[in-house]
Amino acid sequence: MTTKDWQLWAKRPEDEMKCNVERINGNLPEMESTKQLVQLISGIYEPGMSVLDVGCNVGHYLLGLRKKLPTLDYTGVDAYEIYIKTAKEAFANDKHANFEVKDILKPIFPETPFDISYCCNVIIHLPDFRNPIKNLLSSTKNVCFIRTLFGERTSIVKIPEKDIFDIDGNPLDYYYYNTWEKNYFSDFVETLGWKTEFIKDEFNPQLIKNEYDNIKQNKGTTIMNQKQMIGNIIANWEWAKLTPV
Repeated sequence: MTTKDWQLWAKRPEDEMKCNVERINGNLPEMESTKQLVQLISGIYEPGMSVLDVGCNVGHYLLGLRKKLPTLDYTGVDAYEIYIKTAKEAFANDKHANFEVKDILKPIFPETPFDISYCCNVIIHLPDFRNPIKNLLSSTKNVCFIRTLFGERTSIVKIPEKDIFDIDGNPLDYYYYNTWEKNYFSDFVETLGWKTEFIKDEFNPQLIKNEYDNIKQNKGTTIMNQKQMIGNIIANWEWAKLTPV
């Protein structure tokens, strides 16, 4: 795989999986988004349904799902082999879990779609959502949950990891932190024969602030005026529930 300038997971995989490994090992608390994901899936799950986690990293969301749904048929995919290898080791004794290397920018499981799919905190870091959403929905039968940034207008943001730029002012080492206008997103989803329901992101601000201050050493997401922020950017997280029309 050719690594793009914006693919920080490929360039620094150890850094990007560190906290999630600590969550699996019980050294860090469960993410707030995990708690809500479990609620969303539990509300529609029926025995025998299959669940697909796209952009699973090391499988940390599965840990939360197992507390509520111990025999859920789960498959996690990620584009980077180091994450899948770590996930397989962490969940080696889980008979109902499977992990595979799959890239959201390419077809995932179009021939054998899953009852439920979800993709958390991934679309935000991609240059565009349209092809990834096509790939997600072609691998989904009933419901797809997306967690990313939505707002009243689209903002394409490149956050430099270092202040190194080319002659035209483009960062040479960066990642995307994009917000998509809701109607633009839902109108595109409708062209694929699906509809969108937006769901408010639920979180405990104090828990996020404590993790930022005391564990992540002032890196990542913090809280200001009850809003999530990274650096000087407001992170307006929401969930999109996609279902066939």
